Amino acid sequence: MMTMFFPLVAGCESYSWSVYNNPSIRAVKEGRDCRVLVFGLGGSVDPTGVQAMHLGDITKVRSTEYRVNTLQGVGNECVIAHGE
Repeated sequence: MMTMFFPLVAGCESYSWSVYNNPSIRAVKEGRDCRVLVFGLGGSVDPTGVQAMHLGDITKVRSTEYRVNTLQGVGNECVIAHGE
């Protein structure tokens, strides 16, 4: 049973980190700039968070977060902006 599970886990990648943090601004809106990844193809997100801010109609940023979730090279990449 374990030999069947290891190849699945070996291709899994998931991480996130906060790019910008300003706790003095309330987080009442959220904007997401996401792309589907297929073996590294599928475009890229705007790492500055400007596109996510635009999509969420955010003028004052509280925080932005970068997330990647893939399994065997297929998954998604997102920049998420919070603010007002």
